[in-house]
Order: sequence, then structure tokens, then C-alpha cells
Amino acid sequence: MDKITKPVAGTIRKKEGFEGQKACILTHAKRNFCAKHPFCQQLYITDIGFYPTAALHNRERKNGCAQYILIYCVSGKGWYTLHNKTHQVGANQFFIIPAGVGHQYGADVDNPWSIYWVHFTGKVAGFYHKLLTGSQAQAPAVAIANATRLMLFEDILQHLELMNNNDNIIYSNSCLYAFLSSFQVSEMKISINENDLIQQCIAYMKQNLHKSLRLEDLSKAVNLSASHLSAVFRNRMKYSPIHLFTSFKMQRACQLLMDGQHNIKTIAHSLGYDDQYHFSRVFKNTIGVSPKKFKKE
Repeated sequence: MDKITKPVAGTIRKKEGFEGQKACILTHAKRNFCAKHPFCQQLYITDIGFYPTAALHNRERKNGCAQYILIYCVSGKGWYTLHNKTHQVGANQFFIIPAGVGHQYGADVDNPWSIYWVHFTGKVAGFYHKLLTGSQAQAPAVAIANATRLMLFEDILQHLELMNNNDNIIYSNSCLYAFLSSFQVSEMKISINENDLIQQCIAYMKQNLHKSLRLEDLSKAVNLSASHLSAVFRNRMKYSPIHLFTSFKMQRACQLLMDGQHNIKTIAHSLGYDDQYHFSRVFKNTIGVSPKKFKKE
């Protein structure tokens, strides 16, 4: 790996505030809820986020952090220091900082990293730290290809953003097990081509939430037959492309309903539903409550 470039002395450094960033921090009350809940107390999230092209990103905690911190670099470069040793980090690598250990980390000046990060704790947090880092507990590890990893992250983040509902917190922490396990080396190898195809299809879905797409439309977007695309999704994701597309639409609907500036009819049309009542039925089948009740609560 090329040499990492750190900021020179006197350079203004940033802890957060990057264009396009996403982050969610649980309140103390919600952390206490997790610590006492029979399920969540085993493993739970306190903070989570995504920093794209995080120029001048730098954090230093001389006394460490109360939680374990997983940082997953998807592009660019960065570095971190543990026990007075500095490690370089590149794309498709991750590392975990143990709880209570002083550390510092940051983005490369010339090629700043884009990172997904999560603070986690609980009775089995230490177990997951050892499971994922193994013998190279301090050095960065390669993040093996996994088609669902970033989908899990987005799902967790979107539910935690609705943390006033404790069910969302429980759901997110249940997904944390799968998200952390996605970094574990396993015998199952996912085809790089299929992984790229799935990510390409997901990107197309997210760019076209305002449309009423059919399976044939999705298959044309990735130059595959409808039957082949459906088979790839069912084999790797365990559900159909249309099911996932509908799920993305309903998650977007939740965000718009929470915003409070849009009525149900407007939201339905913005997501490609000409019939408001059809939209409401799909929403209830997916989310579990009607749009009207969701908006009220």
C-alpha cells in the first residue's frame, strides 16, 4: 500500500460534518433501555454512521471509548494508531478498536477514506471482537465480499433513526449480529460478478423509487434475463428483486411520513403509485401499520 499522508501540524481537523454523511447516536435513555433489555443487552449499537470522502477526518481518544468501534473503509485510505503503533488502511479493509484502549485514527490527506462505522457494546461484544480480528487483533483485516453487508447497514440505520419506537431498536440490534458476521471469513464464496450485479441493481432501484418498475425493467437495467436476475436474488438474498424494490419504496415512504410536510396522496404519487389506496395496502403489508397510523404515531 502507498504511504499514508497525515495532516501537518496546525491543520484544522474534523471529527464529523462531511458532505453526504449519515449518522445516528442513541440517547442515554435508549442506551439504558438496550443495556437492560433481555435481548439487546447481549449486543447493541450506541452510535452508527457513514462518512463519504471524509477529508481531514481525525479522532483522538486518549482514554479510549466505552464501546468497541468497527470502521470499514470502502474507498480511499486512512490510518489508525493503537498501543503506539500506526497501521495503514485501504479500500475493502476494516479494523476494530477495543473498548477502553486509547487510540487515534484519521483519513489520508491526499486520498481521504469513505467509511462505515459502528460503536457497539454488550455482554458478547468482546466475543465478536475476537471472532472478527483473530490473531491479528491490531492489524486491519480484509473485508470479504458480501452482497448484503451495506444493505444491512442501511436497514439498521433507517430503523435506528426511528428510535422513539423501541421495536425499531430491538430490530436494529438483531440485524447487528448479521452485519458483524458479514466480516467473518467463511467457506461460502460469493461470486464477484454476482455481487457486482446485485449492487448495480440495488443502485438502479434507489435511483428510480419514483417509478413503477417491473422485474423486466430491472433485468434490462443490468442486461440479464428476468429469470436469471430473479434466480440470483433468490439464491443470494433469499427474496425477489421486486420485494426488495418495494421495501426500499416503503422505507422512503416512512421517511417522508416522519417529515410531516407531505400528505399520503403526495407521497404515494412520488413513489410511483397512482392509486393512493393501493399504496396504503402495500405500506401496511410491508411496515405492519397503515400510513395514516404511522404518520400519527
